[in-house]
Amino acid sequence: MHSSTWRRGPGTSGREVIGGIVSHIISNLRYQQDSYRPLPVSEPEDVIDDIIRQWQSERPDLDATPIAVFGRITRTYKLKQTHLRSLLGQFQLTPATFDVLANLRRSGQGARKTAGDLAKSSLLSTGGTTFRLDRLEERHLIRRVISENDRRVTYVELTNDGSALIDTVMAAHLAQESELLTGLDPAEVKELGRLLQRLERSINAWGVASETGP
Repeated sequence: MHSSTWRRGPGTSGREVIGGIVSHIISNLRYQQDSYRPLPVSEPEDVIDDIIRQWQSERPDLDATPIAVFGRITRTYKLKQTHLRSLLGQFQLTPATFDVLANLRRSGQGARKTAGDLAKSSLLSTGGTTFRLDRLEERHLIRRVISENDRRVTYVELTNDGSALIDTVMAAHLAQESELLTGLDPAEVKELGRLLQRLERSINAWGVASETGP
C-alpha cells in the first residue's frame, strides 16, 4: 500500500510546504493510476443508455437521442466536480474560491480586477463574489486596493501567498484532469474538445435565434 506522507520540517518555508503538498497529491494520483487493475467482471449497464431505452419504450413517439449527449455531459460534470472538490478541499478551497484565484492569476502577474469584473467572468452574482473575496482576504490570499483615480472603485489583486497557492493548486488540478482523461488517447481528447466547442456554439446560436424570433 502506498502510504508515504509529506511532513513539514523545521525551517521549511510556506512555498515549500505548498510544493510538498502538491507533490504528494500528484504522486498519489499517479500511484492510483499505476496500481489500478480492473476486476474480471462484465461491464455494468450504462445508466444513460438505460434511461434512453426506458423512454423509447414508454414514449416511442419521442426522439430520446439528445439524452445520449446532454445526459452524459451532466453526469460527467457531476463526477468530475466530485473529484475536484476533494482535491480543492486539501487546500481549504472550494470551486468558487478556486475560480476567483485562477481568474486573477491567468490575467497575469499583478493583475487587478473589480468584484464586478470577477463576477462577470465567473458567472456569479456580485454579492456572491464579494462573499468569496471576504473569505480569501481573511486568509491573506487576496487584497483589496482602492483606486487612486476614483475612491469609489476597489480593485482585487493576489497577494504573494495567493499567487503561490494558485500556481500550486493549478498544477495539481491539471494533473488530476489529465488522469481523468487517461481512458482517451490524445487524438480523441482533441476531437472531443472540438466537438464540445461546436456544441457550445450551436447552443449559443439557438439562444440568440430564440431571443430575436423569426
